[in-house]
Amino acid sequence: MHIEKLDFENSPYLGVYGVATDRVVLIREGLGEKKLEVLREVLKVPLIETSIMKSRIIGIFAVGNSNAIVVPYYVWDSELEHIQNELKEYGIDMIIEPFQSTLTAFGNLILVNDRAALVSAKFTREDAKKLEDILGVEVERGIIGDYHAVGSVGVVTNRGGLVHPEATDEELEWLRDLFKVDIYVGTTNMGVPFVGSCMLANSHGVVVGHLTTGPEIVKIEEALGFLD
Repeated sequence: MHIEKLDFENSPYLGVYGVATDRVVLIREGLGEKKLEVLREVLKVPLIETSIMKSRIIGIFAVGNSNAIVVPYYVWDSELEHIQNELKEYGIDMIIEPFQSTLTAFGNLILVNDRAALVSAKFTREDAKKLEDILGVEVERGIIGDYHAVGSVGVVTNRGGLVHPEATDEELEWLRDLFKVDIYVGTTNMGVPFVGSCMLANSHGVVVGHLTTGPEIVKIEEALGFLD
């Protein structure tokens, strides 16, 4: 199964609590084993349970692709060591990079796959260049549908992408060219346009908030490349 509905303690905002890549998923601490097993079965990569700055909303603070995961500079040393040890245990060679910036909500402000990244225009050009070096992909600065929180209003994998319905046709063409995948507009959780905050997705599958409707699921499957 490549798509499942789930809640985290009755919250449908799954993307707030995790970071999914094609190699590993960082997920908040304290979820029950049944929900962790759903994540493993759908996303098909190892899970690392952790906190970031002692917070469970790690999907707001962290972002990543197959090359690296970027976390705020204020991440606790014990958390960084825990993530690094878990990656080593799984035999995954990835960078975990504490990034010094006046901005810390990287999950909200960065949209990335293994080909490119779009970062909020609030980042300086110098920041964008540094992120380009860390993530190992082309980085552009910009907005989607007048929103700086490009990571909240979008989700992109190496198979496809879904963004806020207010994205313009010009923005969609630009995003398709940048990420080298088809990009669609849509919603989750009965009309929520902040799709990045509502799901965890990689090239293997997607887990969406439990309030997501049937028509929304069909659009998500199409956008993320899971319809035959």
